Amino acid sequence: MRSAVALDRAVNHFSASVTDYHDCSVIVLDGELDALSVPLLQQMLGGALARGHTHLVIDVAKLTFCDSVGIWALAEGHQRAEAAGGRLTLAYVHGVLKRLLEINQRAGVLPLEVEFITTLEW
Repeated sequence: MRSAVALDRAVNHFSASVTDYHDCSVIVLDGELDALSVPLLQQMLGGALARGHTHLVIDVAKLTFCDSVGIWALAEGHQRAEAAGGRLTLAYVHGVLKRLLEINQRAGVLPLEVEFITTLEW
């Protein structure tokens, strides 16, 4: 199953699509993950978990911006997947997002212990 949703405002471009595989959902993010777009990500994460897809892969290759609200949404998604017996993996983490996640992990500020991967191999 594949679905896509887009937000396109003057100050914010964001789209997300989800593709389901067995017990895994791959969510592809494109644009800016911030307070305006986080509800869409949360909806997609919740939908995947509700469908029994406990292993979540978030592809952030096309993410151009992520603020603290976006980071907290990823942390929440990780916690929800873990509570359901699964995991959350971030694919293609790069740039400022990678740096922010590394800093937060080292400082212990966020309960986000996700795996970073650079390729999706099935």
